Amino acid sequence: MSAKVSIIIPVYNLEDYVENCISSLLNQTYDNIEVLCIDDGSTDNSATVIKKLAEGDQRVKYIYKENGGVSSARNKGLEVANGEYIMFVDGDDYMHFQAVGILVRCIEEKNCDMVSAHQTHTSSLAEEMKEIVNYNFTDASHEDLFKEVNGNVIGKSSCAKLFKKDFALKARFPVGIANGEDANYIIRLLANGAEVCIVDLVLYYYYSRENSCVTSEFTQSKFSITLSFDDLCEYLENFDYKFLKAYCLQYLYQSILYNRTSSIGTSAQKYVLTECKRIGNKWLKEFIKNSDINIVIRIAFVMFFKSRHLYEFVRMIQDPTMKDFYKNRKKNRKD
Repeated sequence: MSAKVSIIIPVYNLEDYVENCISSLLNQTYDNIEVLCIDDGSTDNSATVIKKLAEGDQRVKYIYKENGGVSSARNKGLEVANGEYIMFVDGDDYMHFQAVGILVRCIEEKNCDMVSAHQTHTSSLAEEMKEIVNYNFTDASHEDLFKEVNGNVIGKSSCAKLFKKDFALKARFPVGIANGEDANYIIRLLANGAEVCIVDLVLYYYYSRENSCVTSEFTQSKFSITLSFDDLCEYLENFDYKFLKAYCLQYLYQSILYNRTSSIGTSAQKYVLTECKRIGNKWLKEFIKNSDINIVIRIAFVMFFKSRHLYEFVRMIQDPTMKDFYKNRKKNRKD
């Protein structure tokens, strides 16, 4: 008998999208699944939608918890999962109808701990899907997971992946981190040792909503990606993974530079500027001496950290549209 796959879906006020997400899973060619819908205290009709689907298909499980954020919802899913394998799907996204079967085949043939496919951003809830006949899966290094492919870095997302349950339970999602929680979880898993494979297919459709967290205006919660990588840098001090340490240090400073600029003129400005200075100074010596980070990047990032205005000037050269952004920000501050 085929192994059971537990698919964990965190749900918060997704009544217009969650049925499409769940249907994409119930229509998989691989049917030994349980769909764990973790209702994170929704105040809309999400619960009604999920319960109706559960009445028609016993593989759908509705689990309620008080609102605590996406990380706590996923952690709850890990606690109650019964499958031999684990997957994470966001409640407004969906998957190719062969996705689960392909990922299971890969993880069993390669006997790896985690297998990852690719994802694509879409503004459609019904992308055209064709049957997949030929595909390859290959062994992957940490570096492979964090290479940018078509604008995406698969190592930064917990979705579009299949995990052995025992491996998935070696880490938890960081509660209180609203941005960067996926990368935190994945990197913690990798640091515990992992055999990883990649399927060279797009199997996951990331639906871009106008009011989603990635398309909304800057708020203090977006700064939490800096807190996430600060946490990872501390965690990795106990490990010898040079690439992961270098990646986290570099991404930490990238997030500091971006968030520091983006927060200007917002209600989060004072907090973000203070925390950026504190965290940036905390890791500055280690960042400067890390020879696994390109020396040009180290010099440039240190200069940008010391001078926000220099960073913004370089951004305007790279992207002339930033001039209007900075001009409007200055105007809004006066208003």
